[in-house]
Amino acid sequence: MSSKVSLQINLAPSDYKHASLILEHQLKILAEQVDEILLTIDTRPSKGRFADGWYENKNLLDNLLSGFQQKYDLKLLHVDYSKEANRKIGNFFFKQGSVPEKDFRGGPFYSYFFGLYHAKNNYVFHIDSDIFFGGLSKSWVAEAVDLLGSDPSILILSPLPGPPHPDQKLIKQTIVKKLDNYAFQLKGMSTRLFLIDKSKFGQNKIDLKKPSLRNQAKAIVEGNANADLPEHLISDYMEFYSYKRIDFLGKKPGLWSLHPPFRTSGFYAHLGEIINQIEHERLPASQYGFYDVVDEICDWSEARMKIKNNRWWKRLLKK
Repeated sequence: MSSKVSLQINLAPSDYKHASLILEHQLKILAEQVDEILLTIDTRPSKGRFADGWYENKNLLDNLLSGFQQKYDLKLLHVDYSKEANRKIGNFFFKQGSVPEKDFRGGPFYSYFFGLYHAKNNYVFHIDSDIFFGGLSKSWVAEAVDLLGSDPSILILSPLPGPPHPDQKLIKQTIVKKLDNYAFQLKGMSTRLFLIDKSKFGQNKIDLKKPSLRNQAKAIVEGNANADLPEHLISDYMEFYSYKRIDFLGKKPGLWSLHPPFRTSGFYAHLGEIINQIEHERLPASQYGFYDVVDEICDWSEARMKIKNNRWWKRLLKK
């Protein structure tokens, strides 16, 4: 099998405000490690928070990505929601032969599999548009491909979640087994980032399942598809077929990831500074071993207050 790799990044108009800086950060680190760069742009708005700024930013995102095309050798692919396209993708990945457009929250579902399907290589490194990288290894992708090819029981490989903790521990992760220095087998998967051999779906298909009864009710009330999250479905798939997920740092300097738990005005205002801190590893002790950007790097109080107020309002309505 060819060891060529596609880097596949999901984008939507709601990502525009962070895309210019984070996409440059991602491509600077990964572009030379892969054989194809595929930017998949969603074309159908989600609901609620997933659609924030969608219509205002659509043309802005298109113009931004056209500029990236002039700097990098990359392909732009807009998501095709036609029945024929859905059928092809459904038959490739799922037992049921069809794909829900969104999950029960109104979040992306079909667009994840659309991007994986259209990557020209079987090895696909998928990342969401808001993922940060540290360590800045230029060999991590090649190391991951070698590891993936050496063990057919591995389905997913990811960079270490969070900068390496001096005690070699991971915070808020379910560790199945420690394999080596900064290499772990973890339970489940995350759609935020993963390197996968998509040809394995030719042997075994994913079973579409409904979410919990509470979330089914949520889907009905909010007018969303009655579909569980892709990461839950793939996690169940991995458990059923005894596939493994491995997260590892790799050879020095290694590669590790961080994710912003919220998107606030403060986050956007200080984004360039946040990227600089991460790339140069000027981080507080609380960040090491943890996968989400901590409060000491970005003040998340605005988002936490909004969540608190929303919960208070919902409790009031129930009285």
